[in-house]
Amino acid sequence: MFKEQYIRDNDKLHAKETLLMEIKEKDAQRKEKSSRRQSWVRYGAVAAAFVLIAGGIIGTVLATRSSDTASPGIQTLSAAAESTNGDVVSVENYDDIYALIEQMQTSYDTGIVYSGGAVRTEEAAAMDESVGKATDSATAVEAPAASANGSLDYSETNVQVKGVDEADIVKTDGNYIYYVANNQLNIIKPDGASTKLISSTLLGASDAWWGYNSEMFLLGDRLMIITQGYNTVWINDANGSYQNNTDQTQAVIYDISNPAKPEEIISLGQSGNYVSSRMIGDFVYIVTSQYVYSPVRDTPVTYIPSLTTGKETSLLGAGDLYVSGSPQSAAYTVVGSINLKNGAKYASAKAVFGGTSQIYANAEHLLLAITEYTNDVSPIAPDKDGKNVQITTGQSNTNLILLGLNEGDITKLASGTVPGYLLNQFSMDEYKGVFRVVTTVDTWTQYIYTDGVDTYDYESSNWNNLYTLDASLTVLGKIENLAKDEYVQSVRFDGDVGYFVTFRQVDPLFAVDLSNAKTPRILSTLKIPGFSEYLQTYGTNLLLGLGYDADEQTGATRGVKLSMFDTSNKASVKELFTAAVDADWTIAGNNHKAILADPEKNLIAFPADTDYFIYRYDAGTGFTQVAKVDLSSDLSSWNLRGLFIGDNFYVVSESSVTVISLVNYEVLTKIKIA
Repeated sequence: MFKEQYIRDNDKLHAKETLLMEIKEKDAQRKEKSSRRQSWVRYGAVAAAFVLIAGGIIGTVLATRSSDTASPGIQTLSAAAESTNGDVVSVENYDDIYALIEQMQTSYDTGIVYSGGAVRTEEAAAMDESVGKATDSATAVEAPAASANGSLDYSETNVQVKGVDEADIVKTDGNYIYYVANNQLNIIKPDGASTKLISSTLLGASDAWWGYNSEMFLLGDRLMIITQGYNTVWINDANGSYQNNTDQTQAVIYDISNPAKPEEIISLGQSGNYVSSRMIGDFVYIVTSQYVYSPVRDTPVTYIPSLTTGKETSLLGAGDLYVSGSPQSAAYTVVGSINLKNGAKYASAKAVFGGTSQIYANAEHLLLAITEYTNDVSPIAPDKDGKNVQITTGQSNTNLILLGLNEGDITKLASGTVPGYLLNQFSMDEYKGVFRVVTTVDTWTQYIYTDGVDTYDYESSNWNNLYTLDASLTVLGKIENLAKDEYVQSVRFDGDVGYFVTFRQVDPLFAVDLSNAKTPRILSTLKIPGFSEYLQTYGTNLLLGLGYDADEQTGATRGVKLSMFDTSNKASVKELFTAAVDADWTIAGNNHKAILADPEKNLIAFPADTDYFIYRYDAGTGFTQVAKVDLSSDLSSWNLRGLFIGDNFYVVSESSVTVISLVNYEVLTKIKIA
């Protein structure tokens, strides 16, 4: 019985692999034909070709089956313009995708395929020119901006890469503070003790499916609010007419030229749960993960990503769909771009079959990380003791997909794979054309002894790796098998040096020399109690850590801790000062946008438990707590943010704004906003 089921299960897995090979072969044949007919595209007209693709990116989608390929001319140009590197291939038509989903769902029924890429809450010489070289390593510190009237400096969202904005629940232009929570947009006029609420707008009042998890971008007099919700499409088939509700991320653009009365301009949406987003110049890039639940072959809207403009829904064309590696979950990563300054529709969109875990973006590139958990099942055979055993081994791997970003255009450039999974977006970085990635590898082995009643044995292990990759996402250099049985807790890259923390009972802070991408090497390892969940450079030769103190024997955490490290000698990094924060937990360790660390202003501020803390740092005496705001009576401690405008600091929560003077740290006022 067991052997028969085993054979059936593996036949299904083989069928899925065979189907993937068929898709890849068709993609290769299509590209070969396109290359012969339109070889000029590769060398001189890649950008022009994609303009045509972007212009016709959306096929006609209706409740019944429609044409699922773009016009022959556009399809040919699309295939010719794409890179042939890696295992990410384009599909020929919707049938390819449906067949793959159908086979995967059959495998799910047996319980032998494990879903990867879960969402919480990313080259040869000819390609080097198209990929370009990023020159700035990741940094979260930006010089304070000047307000629109040029009179006051103010803080901005804490971002990973300078010049690449990230959505958050609070934004300011120095003249107003914009805060979104609980489906409400509050606009506040910051004016020290005279701070007041200008307007409160209920979001989606006329929209029955308005969702949750709102974040926003601010650009001039336009505000984009991104939220998670649902899209309803009516299906007409042999079973009759019925509603199909699918996860959708909505981007609503408001005109805020009159802060007292924001006006909605347009509502846009794309399939899937919200993963993350970035704004580069005028363009916002939104990344979502769409899971396919109940596909109907003759109704593509049930298994193909869609875009909405107002109430109109359209599908992505087959030429904009790709298959990544050997996907294990019926899910897409959807990337769409919108011009926030003057756009009324999507500028471009692509979808990769595979659910994204993390993303990294700089001004030119978007790197998607899709984690998969693969397993290999051996035939039942005698072990060294003569016992019949079936051995299953598994490991985490991450597919990396590199997309080019250029004024809203999205192009596939390269793909590759590294062992392990990524902690978060800070695990990826690009510097001078070299990509750097830190992973934790999980491996496991299960033994099923089949003589008589089945008995089981299980073992697992993990370790940590660092990889450098070229523009084709081919590995250049690596450091593997670091800190066995420990997990990465935080990562930060700073030019030619990378820092990362692992943890079990103590906190090893690794400093890695990345100046030669082919031979990265460990410069120093500092072991201290506890661990840092967040790392950020703080001025010259200083590295700030926010995390937890811990018992050296048991590893049990003992409260929030600040650390400042001296990195002037990379071969001997030292911990200069620490501060025990009067709190057990901080969301800032998991959400970097909740911390404000500005060395020019000498401010380190973050929420912890139900309080908000403000610290200063002195080279001689270390950390000093200068303010603590008790927000235990507010609606929620999850949505706390702090920002400065001029000489005042504003702590914003779901129900209030507390204003603190940065001259004497006294509370000037506290106003209600809910």
